[in-house]
Amino acid sequence: MFSLFKTASKSQSRSILLPRQFFALIIIIIAISLVSRPNISLFEVKNVTEKGGTAPSVNTYASESIPPPKMKVYNNIEDFPNIESSGPNRINGIGGLMEFNNVCLTKHISGTELEGVIHFNPDHVDLLENRERCKHRSSPLNHHIMFATNVSDYSYCMDQLKSNEYQHIPSHVDVVHFYEEPVISLNFNLNIGHSLFDYLLIYLPHWHIYRREENFPFSGVISHVMHNCLDDANKFWFCEILRAITAFGEHAQQLRPEPNNTTLYCYKSLYLIHIAMWQRMYTSFLTEQVFDDFRDVLNEEFNLTRKRDYYSVHSTAHKLKRLLLYSHAPSGRRVWLDMNEQVDKYKHHPKYQDKVYFQIVDDFGSFSTAEQASLFNSADAILMSHGAQMANSIFAVDGLLFVEMGCQVPVFLGEPAYVALLRGRYTNVTKCESDNHDLMCLVCEGDAKYDDYSNFTMTDVSFQTILDYIIAELTQMQ
Repeated sequence: MFSLFKTASKSQSRSILLPRQFFALIIIIIAISLVSRPNISLFEVKNVTEKGGTAPSVNTYASESIPPPKMKVYNNIEDFPNIESSGPNRINGIGGLMEFNNVCLTKHISGTELEGVIHFNPDHVDLLENRERCKHRSSPLNHHIMFATNVSDYSYCMDQLKSNEYQHIPSHVDVVHFYEEPVISLNFNLNIGHSLFDYLLIYLPHWHIYRREENFPFSGVISHVMHNCLDDANKFWFCEILRAITAFGEHAQQLRPEPNNTTLYCYKSLYLIHIAMWQRMYTSFLTEQVFDDFRDVLNEEFNLTRKRDYYSVHSTAHKLKRLLLYSHAPSGRRVWLDMNEQVDKYKHHPKYQDKVYFQIVDDFGSFSTAEQASLFNSADAILMSHGAQMANSIFAVDGLLFVEMGCQVPVFLGEPAYVALLRGRYTNVTKCESDNHDLMCLVCEGDAKYDDYSNFTMTDVSFQTILDYIIAELTQMQ
């Protein structure tokens, strides 16, 4: 019979492996390797990045040496035990971060960041007589809360709902995953300004405590907004900030939801951010020490040129002042329509050419997070329309001058307590209140009812007045 391999000596020639034996051995080797390899996800997780593309899912946040949170799978919901929920409980003796016990987490059918918490009361049979229990209701945590006696009751409730206003996913439960170790919900708005003000600023005091004590409690991180946020490949602004500060500790693993809508995720210990607390947090728990440490970590991680306290050790005398300008044009709203025209007219004006360096940004979305950080870090003053790009204020040096424009300006950056944390100076320029457009004010377009989003221009006199104000403020720092 044909020999596949032969020895060098013809006299000692013999068959080493017959064809059938060879292929059988290959199959056995492949089978063993598949059985012995670590568990991997069989579906691809993609997410839209800041530039509108997709980022590959590369889970570098959790090391293979760190075991995932303990989790039990119930393939039959009738096998899932009745649990009694409790919470919310305040954490670290301060507000902002709350813990629930023995609850399940859902997501709204709209696909937004809105989540739902299922609170179980197994002994309250009176709930079964109240159909209103089936409707997720808003709570102080800005999550919908629904009450049920058990998982089967929740599934029944979802089957009864017809209105998208109350409908959550999963609408029908086949499988339950129950995590036995602490998990935090990473539930944020995809507007980077809101992700900073509504989520991160509330969490920072807790991050500071856990970091100082080297004792983050989280074994897992779950997000219905962006499943791969903590992957190094994800370049979304907020995700890069979280990774830079190791927001949830080095041992917290990202949890990857199954690619179906019939699995319910439940938690023995679930942490949620109370995003309604943001203004109160500024004046109580979010102290200068906490915010300084946060900004110093960012400064180091992003390798910024100027340290946070740059002005305390560097003189600004005889220095050309760097003015960063942005019209907000890519959004199509709150656009400073004549920004380029005004800058072209005055950048070589004898009054300003030796005092101000005008740096225009056309589209912040086209810059990486590190590039945006560098732009704000190198600026002496900011002159911009109100917008999410102002979240980059966390990279600014102490003492930066912010001039924010808009026909109406919502209070985020301009919140006095936040400006104080930045050790910055702030003013806003809004709609002219009279026909005198030569004041430091804006000429707004459109219906007055929609001034929040109206585009605007300004007169030459107004622009010069703003420039004179900026130069005077910066000169005081010398």
